[in-house]
Amino acid sequence: MMPLCAFVLALPGLLFADAKFKIKPMFSISGRYDSNFYNAEDEGREVYTFLLEPGVLLGMETPKLKADVTLILEAYFYEDKNDVPEGSKAASDENYVGPLALLDLVYQPVERLKLGLKDSFYITRRPQESDQFSNSIEREKYWINRFEPLIYYDITERLTAGVRYRRTDVDYYDSDDDDYIEHRGIIDLIYSPTRTVTLDLDYQRWTYDEPDDLENQKYTSDWLRLTAEKRFNYLSFDGGIGFHNRDFDDSTIPDEDLISYKVSATLQNPPPEEGPRYLGRTYLRSKSHLYAAYERNFNNVGNYYDLFTANRFTASAGHVFAEKILATIRGYYQENDYKYWEGLTPEGTTEYRNDKVTDIQGILEYLITKRMGVSLTIGKETRDSNLDGFDYENNYAQIRFNFDYDIGSRADFSEEASYYR
Repeated sequence: MMPLCAFVLALPGLLFADAKFKIKPMFSISGRYDSNFYNAEDEGREVYTFLLEPGVLLGMETPKLKADVTLILEAYFYEDKNDVPEGSKAASDENYVGPLALLDLVYQPVERLKLGLKDSFYITRRPQESDQFSNSIEREKYWINRFEPLIYYDITERLTAGVRYRRTDVDYYDSDDDDYIEHRGIIDLIYSPTRTVTLDLDYQRWTYDEPDDLENQKYTSDWLRLTAEKRFNYLSFDGGIGFHNRDFDDSTIPDEDLISYKVSATLQNPPPEEGPRYLGRTYLRSKSHLYAAYERNFNNVGNYYDLFTANRFTASAGHVFAEKILATIRGYYQENDYKYWEGLTPEGTTEYRNDKVTDIQGILEYLITKRMGVSLTIGKETRDSNLDGFDYENNYAQIRFNFDYDIGSRADFSEEASYYR
């Protein structure tokens, strides 16, 4: 008993010996104009958005432990440019203040074993934060929390095995109809035959459950995937192919199967630093870059009626001029092919829904210092549907000032992570 007590008392000293701490304040302020804020097919409303984002990153690192906590407070303020249409709510009724809280904890008790814990909590109105392929234009406020413990073990210098569990909770403030809980288990087998090649075989199984879903449209998904990446000095390629099966609890709904793909090519100058590569994450901040990708998979959120196959093409190019001016143009095209949603076309015929969504933007950023910059973004987003009532077109412009607000500070909720994932 005494040795155990002595170990427990000594544990804080062992964990925090030679600890390095960091405190990094950050701040961002932006203003945005949308010509069709609510993405209506006709008579779009012009709205201004003002956003304040103060935050702080707290970090600690020891030889065995690394912990980062990010806290960001977002304050959104909306204002109609013109008079509010009769019978409609003012855009300012959607004003809200909400936190973004991130925890990233990695503990390595022995050389080959890594234990980790990630947790993220966010209040937002963006449907894309709960489903990367979301085709929704709803602006309901909800909170989302992702809790993910993980264990990775280096079997050899080239072979690593990992297990992760991720619980996702989504809760809407004004309605319980779309609340859901997802339980996801992930098994990874990562092999690096050479320093420039990484192979990853992963299996994911998850259950989607809407507790208040009266139609009982729960489902279970199984996804087996093989991903490979080859890296050269300036150029890298990665590609993956998988088999995705979705089984709805309702026996009257047939299973859905899909061959999924993800391929991309990235050219960067200067080349990225050597080190561990996380397949599927692409943050581009070299002096010059070219990027192109294609992805195919099911959407994740919603019942069988909302199920579609997404085919998404993403591309971007950027360059830093005179060490101070970063110019970027990027865009994506996504085609959503619905399995069960039928409706009327403008011609009066009945067809399954098919939407084509595009978002193209140009970004010009002036780097005042390494920690400070101001940027201007101009873009256009559209949706072209074969069914009547689903088309929209929105032109937008945004000016933004950042202080220490780097692209990784918001993790998977960052604008770039959302764009390239």
